[in-house]
Amino acid sequence: MDVLSPAIVQKEEKGDRVYYTVNWSAFRKAEKYDIQKAVPAMAGVYELYYRDSEGKLTLFYYGKAWLGGLRAIIRELTDPILLQQKPDLLAIVSRRECFYRYVQCESLPDMEDILNWIAVSYKRDAAAFPPSGRYAEIRVREIDA
Repeated sequence: MDVLSPAIVQKEEKGDRVYYTVNWSAFRKAEKYDIQKAVPAMAGVYELYYRDSEGKLTLFYYGKAWLGGLRAIIRELTDPILLQQKPDLLAIVSRRECFYRYVQCESLPDMEDILNWIAVSYKRDAAAFPPSGRYAEIRVREIDA
C-alpha cells in the first residue's frame, strides 16, 4: 500500500535565510462535492489551474486560506454559482476544466513568504504578496505529490 506524504510545509532557518519545503497535495479536479470530502478545513496555501487547449495545466490564481480554511476558499473560488461577484474568475471557471492543489501551513508569516516566492517565480505581481520581512532570503523547494 502506498503511503502519501501529508501536504504540509517544512521550514529550516539558517541565519537570515529560510528554506521551505512545500509538500503539495496531488492535483485534483475542482468539483464541489469532492472538495468537501478531500480538502481539510485548515489554514494553508492553494493554487488553482485550468487545462489549456493543449492539455497543459496553467496557473490562474493562488493565495492563502486563514480563518475560513482551505476547503472553504477552494470551494468558493471554483464554483461558478459562488463566483458571481468575481467576473474575471467566473470567466475561467465556467469555461475551463479546473484543478487545484494545496499545502497546509499554520503560520501566517510563513504563508506570506511562500506566496511571495510563488509570485516572484511565476513573474506575477509580487507587490500583492509581500514577504513577512523576517528573512533576507527565501528559498522554496516544491515536492509534487
